[in-house]
Amino acid sequence: MTAEPDSGAGTETDADAKASGTDANAPPATDARIVAVQLTPEFGAVERNRNRTVELVREHADADLIVFPELVTSGYVFESKTEVASMAEPRDGETARAWSDVAADTDTWIVGGVPEADGDAYYNSALVVSPSGVEAVYRKVHRWNEEHRWFDPGTDLAVVDTPFGRLGVQICNDLWFPELTIAQARAGVDIIAVPTNWVPGTPDDAPTRPGGWTVGVHQALAHANSNRVFVACADRAGTERGVTFEGQSVILDPEGVPLAGPAATTGEYELGAECALERARAKKLTDYDDVLASRRPAIYGTAQRDEQGTDANTE
Repeated sequence: MTAEPDSGAGTETDADAKASGTDANAPPATDARIVAVQLTPEFGAVERNRNRTVELVREHADADLIVFPELVTSGYVFESKTEVASMAEPRDGETARAWSDVAADTDTWIVGGVPEADGDAYYNSALVVSPSGVEAVYRKVHRWNEEHRWFDPGTDLAVVDTPFGRLGVQICNDLWFPELTIAQARAGVDIIAVPTNWVPGTPDDAPTRPGGWTVGVHQALAHANSNRVFVACADRAGTERGVTFEGQSVILDPEGVPLAGPAATTGEYELGAECALERARAKKLTDYDDVLASRRPAIYGTAQRDEQGTDANTE
């Protein structure tokens, strides 16, 4: 199923917040083996990259969910729309068929990034594939840098029921916008799969890895902790057309504690963790505090700014 994103901070009431996170229709949250794979895909080698993901699913047939990086079939650093068009595929294309077949063979769910073609539009997307086939296609909402030249933005959030719990999907830069995780947590998500291609900050951003971790890991940790959800980030590594990726794939528990990783900044890794997803249903922190019910959305929408950029509430 899919959940529409909130249209604005003022549209949700405090009463909504108090009622959120209690979905009687949510599937049971069970123990699940989660695998996040850090790869170094070869740009443009779609068949080779696809075949490698299929091999890895077979190698981890004991996994309930396996997460691959963003744009894992194509590579990331496009230089023209023609390149995008040559590697993009529809939601029922060859990657969807290959992943559906191996998911059926192994009884595994797969989340991984592909360039998606839909008519004349192209999206930075993630397929959600179960043993029954394609369950959802998430289109990246928050594009980064040159992605604005090649891809259209997504407009929906992905929330999918699985045999092991409720699954959400984000892609890379989405983690820099906490509203998405809040919306998914309110929709009852237990684990968020994040295909990603983290890149270093600009030369003016220092340090690139505060405390030794790339900023993407810090973002994922904060989202996991503040919403009490599991987060599985599958990053890529290596250098492509002069861009060196950050690596450090990681699986985090609802307290933001790494269960596996962060992986090294270079090289390929397969991180696995046993996750008791029921832990993500416990949102209460103290007798007085709850990560969802304690939110005050009616107040957040009052910080309006006038056309001159001054805080209207202080005048």
